[in-house]
Amino acid sequence: MEKHKREDKIIDQVINTWKVHNNINLYLLSEIPKKGLEAVPARSKGRNVASQFLHMNRVRLGWLHYHTTGKRPRLSAGGKMAYPVRKELIKSFRVSGAAVEAFIGKALCGEAKTRAFSTGAIRWMGYLISHESHHRGQIVLALKQNGMRLHENVSLHGLWGKWIWGH
Repeated sequence: MEKHKREDKIIDQVINTWKVHNNINLYLLSEIPKKGLEAVPARSKGRNVASQFLHMNRVRLGWLHYHTTGKRPRLSAGGKMAYPVRKELIKSFRVSGAAVEAFIGKALCGEAKTRAFSTGAIRWMGYLISHESHHRGQIVLALKQNGMRLHENVSLHGLWGKWIWGH
């Protein structure tokens, strides 16, 4: 197999990994009961579920801004979008997910460069996936602690099965 064909296949796998991850976030967001967006982990003064999703999205956008401009973004404390509704979050995750996907694709082809991640776009993507997975865990815990445990099909087949079987 020619070198560029192998590289194209690897790039496709990396991009697909990001897409699966983003789809898991969107799936979880769609399966949370409406009242669940307000859930906060027990004995926590932390973010509610909606704010956790908002934070995840802002981190994506902040890094994209930094990679493309070299300047740190100015992120507001929340303002009007402090407690967004599901529809706004889904739209935001679709838009930022596509933007991350496009940036990773460009970076892997040498058309863009990540900043602060010495080995490049795949390492940055790994950071984003790790960060967002941490928050997914916090979200699921907040739901459980507030009596809104996700159905087994959601957690097993949706959150884990998408990685394993691709559904």
